Amino acid sequence: MGTTQAALVATAFALLSSRASAHAFVRTASPAVGSVVSQPPGQVVIDFTEDVEPEFSSINVQNASGVRVDAGNVHPARGRSHLAVGLKPLPPGKYRVIWHATSTDTHKTAGVYTFTVKR
Repeated sequence: MGTTQAALVATAFALLSSRASAHAFVRTASPAVGSVVSQPPGQVVIDFTEDVEPEFSSINVQNASGVRVDAGNVHPARGRSHLAVGLKPLPPGKYRVIWHATSTDTHKTAGVYTFTVKR
């Protein structure tokens, strides 16, 4: 194998390896991570860095007392890398979003962030 062929094989292997070890993390969210919103949102939407499997992923939204305030209807939104969940009417206060994502390559990730509905 020549030098050029070896370099191509090494490059292909590196690209495949980095893709195979990818995980779905939050790229953007609405409401945004750490945000203060003046109007209560009707849903939480998370845009992940990878496509996710909705049936093996979740979004749970809790109030400051730990009571669940989402509607439990996690579903794809705007493509396979976006998940959304509806919310019950939210009074002013701080809310915690707990997410678990299983990417299409079966890697699992999880995280937590907060947002606040302004008084």
